[in-house]
Amino acid sequence: MTVSELIETLRAHPGDLRVVVNGYEEGYDDLSPNQISLVPIALNTGVEDYEGQHGYDWESAARGREPATIVDALVLNRVSH
Repeated sequence: MTVSELIETLRAHPGDLRVVVNGYEEGYDDLSPNQISLVPIALNTGVEDYEGQHGYDWESAARGREPATIVDALVLNRVSH
């Protein structure tokens, strides 16, 4: 998803609708602006069921694979209390 696609998705909802992220094991946590960061990610590096589709730039080399394509992405970081 790109920023433009996210904006279009958000436009379909009321402006006062609460935005949350999934909790550590269950439930939901509020999202605040300081939880959004720009991070370089490596595309298509996850291979295990428990991994995300994309990862960190050092994962490909550590697994003996070709270097991954690195892109910047906005990350919505979950913070548990």
